[in-house]
Amino acid sequence: MTRLRYLSSICAVCGETCRFSIPEAVVSIGSRDLDTRPAEPLRSTIYAWVKRCPSCGYCAPNPGKAQEGAAEVVKLPRYREQLDSRKFPRVANTFLCWSIIQEDLGAQAQAAWASLHAAWACDDEGDDVPARICRKRAVNLMRRAWEQGERLAPQAGADEALLVDLLRRAGRFREARAVAKEVIEQNPHPLITEIMRFQIRLVAASDRGAHTVAEARRSRQAASL
Repeated sequence: MTRLRYLSSICAVCGETCRFSIPEAVVSIGSRDLDTRPAEPLRSTIYAWVKRCPSCGYCAPNPGKAQEGAAEVVKLPRYREQLDSRKFPRVANTFLCWSIIQEDLGAQAQAAWASLHAAWACDDEGDDVPARICRKRAVNLMRRAWEQGERLAPQAGADEALLVDLLRRAGRFREARAVAKEVIEQNPHPLITEIMRFQIRLVAASDRGAHTVAEARRSRQAASL
Protein backbone atom coordinates (compact mmCIF):
# COMPACT_ATOMS: atom_id res chain seq x y z
CA MET A 1 0.00 0.00 0.00
CA THR A 2 1.37 3.42 -0.98
CA ARG A 3 1.94 5.74 1.97
CA LEU A 4 0.67 9.30 1.78
CA ARG A 5 2.11 12.57 2.97
CA TYR A 6 0.71 16.09 2.91
CA LEU A 7 1.96 19.07 0.96
CA SER A 8 1.00 22.68 1.65
CA SER A 9 1.61 25.30 -1.00
CA ILE A 10 0.68 28.90 -1.77
CA CYS A 11 -1.11 29.03 -5.13
CA ALA A 12 0.98 31.12 -7.52
CA VAL A 13 -2.16 32.36 -9.28
CA CYS A 14 -4.56 33.35 -6.48
CA GLY A 15 -2.35 33.36 -3.36
CA GLU A 16 -4.54 30.97 -1.39
CA THR A 17 -3.06 28.14 0.68
CA CYS A 18 -3.51 24.70 -0.88
CA ARG A 19 -3.07 21.38 0.91
CA PHE A 20 -2.67 18.16 -1.01
CA SER A 21 -2.30 14.53 -0.05
CA ILE A 22 0.36 12.95 -2.22
CA PRO A 23 1.96 9.49 -2.28
CA GLU A 24 5.47 8.84 -1.04
CA ALA A 25 8.00 8.24 -3.80
CA VAL A 26 7.28 4.98 -5.63
CA VAL A 27 8.70 3.30 -8.71
CA SER A 28 7.34 1.32 -11.63
CA ILE A 29 7.76 -2.45 -11.30
CA GLY A 30 7.17 -4.22 -14.58
CA SER A 31 6.85 -3.37 -18.24
CA ARG A 32 5.48 -0.06 -19.42
CA ASP A 33 2.54 0.13 -21.79
CA LEU A 34 3.30 0.90 -25.42
CA ASP A 35 2.22 4.50 -24.78
CA THR A 36 4.82 4.74 -21.95
CA ARG A 37 2.33 4.40 -19.07
CA PRO A 38 4.26 2.92 -16.13
CA ALA A 39 3.36 -0.25 -14.27
CA GLU A 40 2.24 -0.36 -10.65
CA PRO A 41 2.60 1.02 -8.09
CA LEU A 42 3.61 4.24 -9.86
CA ARG A 43 0.68 3.79 -12.25
CA SER A 44 -1.90 4.35 -9.52
CA THR A 45 -0.40 7.62 -8.32
CA ILE A 46 -1.62 9.43 -11.44
CA TYR A 47 -4.12 11.46 -9.40
CA ALA A 48 -1.21 13.31 -7.77
CA TRP A 49 0.86 14.13 -10.85
CA VAL A 50 -1.03 17.37 -11.49
CA LYS A 51 -2.75 19.24 -8.68
CA ARG A 52 -5.70 21.63 -8.67
CA CYS A 53 -6.00 24.76 -6.53
CA PRO A 54 -9.38 24.42 -4.80
CA SER A 55 -9.79 28.19 -4.81
CA CYS A 56 -9.06 29.38 -8.36
CA GLY A 57 -8.79 26.10 -10.25
CA TYR A 58 -5.16 26.53 -11.32
CA CYS A 59 -3.88 23.10 -12.37
CA ALA A 60 -0.17 22.31 -12.37
CA PRO A 61 2.33 19.75 -11.10
CA ASN A 62 3.33 22.41 -8.56
CA PRO A 63 0.61 25.04 -7.99
CA GLY A 64 3.17 27.05 -6.04
CA LYS A 65 4.81 27.99 -9.33
CA ALA A 66 3.31 29.55 -12.44
CA GLN A 67 4.79 30.43 -15.81
CA GLU A 68 4.30 33.94 -17.09
CA GLY A 69 0.85 34.12 -18.65
CA ALA A 70 -0.58 31.11 -16.80
CA ALA A 71 -2.89 33.24 -14.65
CA GLU A 72 -4.47 34.71 -17.78
CA VAL A 73 -5.06 31.25 -19.26
CA VAL A 74 -6.83 30.13 -16.07
CA LYS A 75 -9.40 32.87 -16.65
CA LEU A 76 -10.20 31.84 -20.23
CA PRO A 77 -13.72 30.52 -20.90
CA ARG A 78 -12.46 27.24 -22.41
CA TYR A 79 -10.26 26.63 -19.37
CA ARG A 80 -13.15 27.28 -16.97
CA GLU A 81 -15.41 25.03 -19.03
CA GLN A 82 -12.85 22.22 -19.05
CA LEU A 83 -12.17 22.51 -15.33
CA ASP A 84 -15.51 21.01 -14.31
CA SER A 85 -16.62 19.38 -17.56
CA ARG A 86 -19.01 16.49 -16.96
CA LYS A 87 -17.75 14.81 -20.12
CA PHE A 88 -14.49 13.76 -18.45
CA PRO A 89 -13.42 12.33 -15.08
CA ARG A 90 -12.17 14.90 -12.59
CA VAL A 91 -8.53 13.79 -12.83
CA ALA A 92 -8.72 13.95 -16.62
CA ASN A 93 -10.11 17.50 -16.42
CA THR A 94 -7.17 18.49 -14.23
CA PHE A 95 -4.68 17.14 -16.78
CA LEU A 96 -6.56 18.75 -19.67
CA CYS A 97 -6.50 22.13 -17.94
CA TRP A 98 -2.73 21.79 -17.48
CA SER A 99 -2.56 20.83 -21.15
CA ILE A 100 -4.48 23.98 -22.12
CA ILE A 101 -2.04 26.13 -20.13
CA GLN A 102 0.95 24.51 -21.81
CA GLU A 103 -0.64 24.75 -25.25
CA ASP A 104 -1.47 28.43 -24.89
CA LEU A 105 2.01 29.22 -23.59
CA GLY A 106 3.61 27.50 -26.57
CA ALA A 107 4.83 24.27 -24.95
CA GLN A 108 3.12 21.88 -27.36
CA ALA A 109 5.11 18.78 -26.32
CA GLN A 110 4.21 19.23 -22.66
CA ALA A 111 0.60 19.85 -23.67
CA ALA A 112 0.63 16.57 -25.59
CA TRP A 113 1.95 14.64 -22.60
CA ALA A 114 -0.73 16.15 -20.36
CA SER A 115 -3.44 15.17 -22.82
CA LEU A 116 -2.10 11.61 -22.95
CA HIS A 117 -2.14 11.45 -19.16
CA ALA A 118 -5.75 12.63 -19.27
CA ALA A 119 -6.48 9.66 -21.53
CA TRP A 120 -4.99 7.34 -18.91
CA ALA A 121 -7.28 8.86 -16.28
CA CYS A 122 -10.22 8.17 -18.58
CA ASP A 123 -9.01 4.59 -19.10
CA ASP A 124 -9.02 4.06 -15.35
CA GLU A 125 -12.69 5.05 -15.22
CA GLY A 126 -13.60 2.94 -18.24
CA ASP A 127 -14.60 6.07 -20.19
CA ASP A 128 -13.72 5.07 -23.74
CA VAL A 129 -15.09 8.03 -25.70
CA PRO A 130 -13.37 10.69 -23.55
CA ALA A 131 -10.16 8.64 -23.68
CA ARG A 132 -10.27 8.66 -27.48
CA ILE A 133 -10.87 12.42 -27.49
CA CYS A 134 -7.83 12.93 -25.27
CA ARG A 135 -5.67 10.76 -27.51
CA LYS A 136 -6.76 12.59 -30.64
CA ARG A 137 -5.89 15.86 -28.91
CA ALA A 138 -2.48 14.45 -27.99
CA VAL A 139 -1.89 13.47 -31.63
CA ASN A 140 -2.65 17.00 -32.83
CA LEU A 141 -0.43 18.56 -30.16
CA MET A 142 2.42 16.15 -30.92
CA ARG A 143 2.35 17.04 -34.59
CA ARG A 144 2.30 20.75 -33.76
CA ALA A 145 5.29 20.20 -31.48
CA TRP A 146 7.17 18.57 -34.35
CA GLU A 147 6.40 21.56 -36.55
CA GLN A 148 8.09 23.74 -33.93
CA GLY A 149 11.10 21.45 -33.69
CA GLU A 150 10.02 19.92 -30.37
CA ARG A 151 10.19 16.21 -29.60
CA LEU A 152 8.43 14.43 -26.75
CA ALA A 153 11.23 11.91 -26.21
CA PRO A 154 14.97 12.03 -26.98
CA GLN A 155 15.37 8.55 -28.50
CA ALA A 156 15.09 8.35 -32.28
CA GLY A 157 11.78 6.79 -33.27
CA ALA A 158 10.26 7.05 -29.78
CA ASP A 159 7.87 9.84 -30.75
CA GLU A 160 6.69 7.91 -33.78
CA ALA A 161 6.19 4.78 -31.67
CA LEU A 162 4.03 6.78 -29.29
CA LEU A 163 2.12 8.32 -32.19
CA VAL A 164 1.28 4.87 -33.58
CA ASP A 165 -0.14 3.76 -30.23
CA LEU A 166 -2.16 6.95 -29.88
CA LEU A 167 -3.63 6.47 -33.34
CA ARG A 168 -4.38 2.78 -32.82
CA ARG A 169 -6.06 3.28 -29.47
CA ALA A 170 -8.08 6.16 -30.90
CA GLY A 171 -9.35 3.78 -33.61
CA ARG A 172 -7.45 5.44 -36.45
CA PHE A 173 -6.08 2.12 -37.70
CA ARG A 174 -5.18 3.13 -41.25
CA GLU A 175 -3.06 6.05 -40.05
CA ALA A 176 -1.43 3.91 -37.36
CA ARG A 177 -0.45 1.22 -39.86
CA ALA A 178 0.93 3.77 -42.34
CA VAL A 179 3.12 5.43 -39.70
CA ALA A 180 4.33 2.06 -38.38
CA LYS A 181 5.38 0.89 -41.85
CA GLU A 182 7.15 4.18 -42.52
CA VAL A 183 9.09 3.87 -39.26
CA ILE A 184 10.18 0.30 -40.05
CA GLU A 185 11.48 1.42 -43.44
CA GLN A 186 13.80 3.87 -41.67
CA ASN A 187 15.60 0.98 -39.93
CA PRO A 188 15.22 2.29 -36.37
CA HIS A 189 16.52 0.78 -33.12
CA PRO A 190 15.60 -2.95 -32.96
CA LEU A 191 13.18 -2.39 -30.06
CA ILE A 192 11.31 0.26 -32.05
CA THR A 193 11.09 -2.15 -34.97
CA GLU A 194 9.70 -4.89 -32.68
CA ILE A 195 7.08 -2.50 -31.35
CA MET A 196 6.08 -1.32 -34.83
CA ARG A 197 5.65 -4.89 -36.11
CA PHE A 198 3.57 -5.71 -33.03
CA GLN A 199 1.45 -2.61 -33.61
CA ILE A 200 0.79 -3.68 -37.20
CA ARG A 201 -0.49 -7.04 -35.91
CA LEU A 202 -2.73 -5.28 -33.39
CA VAL A 203 -4.10 -3.02 -36.11
CA ALA A 204 -4.83 -6.05 -38.31
CA ALA A 205 -6.88 -7.45 -35.43
CA SER A 206 -8.66 -4.08 -34.88
CA ASP A 207 -7.30 -4.19 -31.34
CA ARG A 208 -7.64 -0.85 -29.52
CA GLY A 209 -6.58 -2.17 -26.12
CA ALA A 210 -3.60 -1.41 -23.91
CA HIS A 211 -0.51 -3.57 -24.44
CA THR A 212 2.98 -3.55 -22.98
CA VAL A 213 6.49 -3.38 -24.38
CA ALA A 214 7.08 -6.84 -22.91
CA GLU A 215 4.21 -8.19 -25.02
CA ALA A 216 5.83 -6.78 -28.15
CA ARG A 217 9.07 -8.56 -27.30
CA ARG A 218 7.31 -11.84 -26.55
CA SER A 219 5.38 -11.57 -29.79
CA ARG A 220 8.62 -11.32 -31.77
CA GLN A 221 10.12 -14.28 -29.94
CA ALA A 222 7.02 -16.38 -30.59
CA ALA A 223 7.07 -15.45 -34.28
CA SER A 224 10.69 -16.60 -34.60
CA LEU A 225 10.00 -20.08 -33.20
